[in-house]
Amino acid sequence: MSHFYIHFFKEKSRQLDMVEVIEFFDSLEGFEVEMDEKSVRFLYQHPRLGYTCAFYITPKSQVPNIQRLSPQYLEVNFHLKLPILSPNYFVKHMIQLVKRICDRFNFFVLSEMFEDVLAFNAERIYKVYSMVKKAYIEKYPNESNKYVFLSDEKLSGILRYIDEKDDLQTYYDDMDILLPKYYFIKDEHNTSYIATEWKENESIVFPPFLDYILFHQTDGVIKVIDYHAFVQKFKSSLLDVPGFLQDTKVIPKKKSKRINRKTRKTKWEPITKSFTKQHLSIFMDV
Repeated sequence: MSHFYIHFFKEKSRQLDMVEVIEFFDSLEGFEVEMDEKSVRFLYQHPRLGYTCAFYITPKSQVPNIQRLSPQYLEVNFHLKLPILSPNYFVKHMIQLVKRICDRFNFFVLSEMFEDVLAFNAERIYKVYSMVKKAYIEKYPNESNKYVFLSDEKLSGILRYIDEKDDLQTYYDDMDILLPKYYFIKDEHNTSYIATEWKENESIVFPPFLDYILFHQTDGVIKVIDYHAFVQKFKSSLLDVPGFLQDTKVIPKKKSKRINRKTRKTKWEPITKSFTKQHLSIFMDV
């Protein structure tokens, strides 16, 4: 897979305090530092989503055609290497980290399609990344065929829920309401679906963009319930999660027993599909 690069520059200086840079990355969650004679590598894995990328400090310049750039800016042989086929949510997360790095070390940036070194601008970097990503998908269909493509809104919403689930759980702890995880599944025709698990007698938050609920009854029976049919039946009772993603619903504690009882007694339309699990990494957006 190809990569998207962001190179760092300083104005009229090549000075880079290696100790300060290492201490900066050591203080961040998800980073591991490696070094040898070829490079210093700051390897990143998102602690909740699992996506990866890396920052490199190298002995020599990695910038192609560097002579075309304004002599006002000097490279410090430091760059970010990000897989082009990364979800937009993760890319925006990394762009915000690039901002922190630029602010901390007084860096300017150069990326693909930039005519010259520029001051950091998140919107500009993301726009260029999006153009490069779309062109790559069109040019290399065999690479993109490895993924199930979702809309940017849908995949970003799913990733935000996973990323912020623990914080949201803290908000609901006092109410005895649980935040379940997603289940990513596909049927016998390789059609992908988004599901979550709900155990009878529990009050839960329903994550956004669900297709199915796996309702675990106390008698051991697992019902696969169409989520949209469920919401339609209980729309007057379910509440929106305040200040969070649209269509994230919660069972209010005072109505939990009634909703649980009716969910068990309702004769839902049977789901006859045969499901197998998928991994989050199968999904991509444009």
